[in-house]
Amino acid sequence: AGVEPGSGPPQGLKLFRAMVSREALRTAPPTAETEAENPPKDSNPTFFRPVPPFAWHKEWGGTSWTWGPTSGNRGWAIEKLEEVDAWHGRPTGDSPNVWNLRLPGGILLQVPRVIVHGEAGICRLAWLAKDDTLLRLEAGVLALEPMMMDDDSLVGFYPPSLGSMRCDVLKKIGELENASMFIKKDEQDLMRPLSEEELSASNGDSGLDAIKNAMTP
Repeated sequence: AGVEPGSGPPQGLKLFRAMVSREALRTAPPTAETEAENPPKDSNPTFFRPVPPFAWHKEWGGTSWTWGPTSGNRGWAIEKLEEVDAWHGRPTGDSPNVWNLRLPGGILLQVPRVIVHGEAGICRLAWLAKDDTLLRLEAGVLALEPMMMDDDSLVGFYPPSLGSMRCDVLKKIGELENASMFIKKDEQDLMRPLSEEELSASNGDSGLDAIKNAMTP
């Protein structure tokens, strides 16, 4: 506060660009048009596919790999992902300093708006490659680390560096408890709202019974 622009060292590194690259073993670049003309086989993902929001909210388990400058490489199994660690289900992030973007094909980006000195900026990427496969990447970026200068009138900073890395390969292991009743069992379609005529035709059943009946094939 009260610092004129250009009169002192920067107080934060702002995000100004985010790039996403799609690569696949195909004869043509992965676009919505090429995938519609030649649907990818099992060995290739479908990038441009509809992914409803509730598809992210499942029970996930799998493996995780982490790296740190002092701890090195570590890996372990995730029996069941805890809710606090399920950041992919909170698209806007866990703080106001998060810029987020959803892209077709189940891609979620979360990056810090500003990275300040002494605090790692967490960059996250989640990809719902298939309905039962979730891939996540989390990187901690450090910036504005000061350099020791021989001339006290000069201020120098090291380039941004990678402070930590985590990669998760998760598989769907079940449904969450208290899942929405507006999701048909064993299907991925949202149930349409009932009309007044359909509710009246429920022969005196409660509204809850009418919804259950409508969900029955």
